[in-house]
Amino acid sequence: MKKYGAVLALVLAVFFGLAAVFLSNKWLSAKASDTQVVVKEAAPSVQIVVAAVDIPVGSRLSENNLVLAEWPEGNVPKGAFTDMTALADRIAVSKLFAGQPLLAAELAAPGSGAGLVAMIEPGKRAMSIKVDEVTGVGGFILPSTYVDIIGVEKLEGDRRKAETILRRIKVLAIAQETYTEEGKAKVVRTVTLEVKPPEAEILALQTYKGSIHLILRNPLEEVEVVKPEPEPEVVAKAAPVRTLKSRVYSPKPTSYEVEVIRGAERDKVRF
Repeated sequence: MKKYGAVLALVLAVFFGLAAVFLSNKWLSAKASDTQVVVKEAAPSVQIVVAAVDIPVGSRLSENNLVLAEWPEGNVPKGAFTDMTALADRIAVSKLFAGQPLLAAELAAPGSGAGLVAMIEPGKRAMSIKVDEVTGVGGFILPSTYVDIIGVEKLEGDRRKAETILRRIKVLAIAQETYTEEGKAKVVRTVTLEVKPPEAEILALQTYKGSIHLILRNPLEEVEVVKPEPEPEVVAKAAPVRTLKSRVYSPKPTSYEVEVIRGAERDKVRF
């Protein structure tokens, strides 16, 4: 009896094990059939021109520093280029980093030349002046910053006269560089400024009249409008009132002579 009991227990264990495997497979199959497989379609993309390497300011663009890259069609930056041949010989007016899309706003107009000349706006000129560590704000005047210019003149004796001669002038380059590491000071001997022709004349004259100092200013701050001081009002003074006194005309008295006869004597008396 004990012998058959062990066999029966083994048979029942195998049966329940097979039943458990069967039911598990059936449950998993039903679960898999209920699961919906969602396949995402890839977003459409286009090819745009990006910088293949870091491109310094004033560099000429060519196939050596440009490349076409896939870009999501819905996120293409405004002003991007899809044809690399349209950028041949164009000049970069701002530093471009590898992988950055090329935009029309970051390039000089076709035929504007290479280097610094491509950065000068129409109607303006580039003018270099000598500076020192004090004049150059300790080396923190960098390309693309804005400055005010103060002229200092020597008067009679030990007196000095300081006056702001130009406001919000853009710095094109320091020494011979049009780009430096952002935020790093660099002491240089020359600064190239972008000025209008009349401003260039004022600046050139000041270099002979006295010294020049640069003031670094916030680029977001617009030029303040200096209103002329109102001229003092001239109040007409009323003429003093004169009292006219009436004058009575008095004729001069007329003299008369009277001859007085006293016997043989005659006298004349004047009245």
